[in-house]
Amino acid sequence: MRIAMIGTGYVGLVSGACLADFGHHVICVDKDASKIEALRRGEIPIFEPGLDALVASNVKAKRLDFTTELAAPVAEADAVFIAVGTPSRRGDGHADLTYVYSAAREIAAALSGFTVVVTKSTVPVGTGDEVERLIREANPSADVVVASNPEFLREGAAIRDFKFPDRIVVGTSDERGRKVLGDVYRPLSLNQAPMMYTARRTAELIKYAANAFLATKITFINEIADLSEKVGADVQEVARGIGLDNRIGTKFLHAGPGFGGSCFPKDTR
Repeated sequence: MRIAMIGTGYVGLVSGACLADFGHHVICVDKDASKIEALRRGEIPIFEPGLDALVASNVKAKRLDFTTELAAPVAEADAVFIAVGTPSRRGDGHADLTYVYSAAREIAAALSGFTVVVTKSTVPVGTGDEVERLIREANPSADVVVASNPEFLREGAAIRDFKFPDRIVVGTSDERGRKVLGDVYRPLSLNQAPMMYTARRTAELIKYAANAFLATKITFINEIADLSEKVGADVQEVARGIGLDNRIGTKFLHAGPGFGGSCFPKDTR
């Protein structure tokens, strides 16, 4: 299949390289010309173990390319992934969707034939509705399905997380959209990775619900660590004691400095 990946940040670059490694033809698009030139030289702008070799091998195999021009890759694509940034907005902490909506408008102008447009970026519930509205407003004749496909990648383990996922969430009620995304992820389904098809808004909320729950576990065990100090208990043994309960589980029960990074603080707000 032919795939256009809009955005070469953490999510876009890892996803694009992995999809190319599945055998698809992927073109990653970014407006930053210097970044695209660096990627073409094999210079990776982020640290992710194994990503440089993955990019190099797929560029060599002519399955992966980089460009600043959006129109041609979108026109030729079966699926277009929006993987641009959604940084916290100043003042209220809300996800800034400027880049998502700008990408939607540009994509709309370039669509040709049936295409599935997929929001890969973490976006508030209902963003897919607005992306679809913008595309249809800009190009009323477009034969397009807008779907949600949230990512669940951990920095430092992103390639493994992409290739051996706990689940793949696809948010669309359109059968043609389901088929295209089923074909995109067929190598993973052949390895029996769970494919979960839902309504678009449900998929968007799954991402936020997952991050909020994980952030809650981290915050909870840190509160228990404070309590342990006060009462003379060992928080590591407490964590093990509750984590052995299958309803709770052992992961994300390590007391420490609290959660941070680019996702949890923004998403919990």
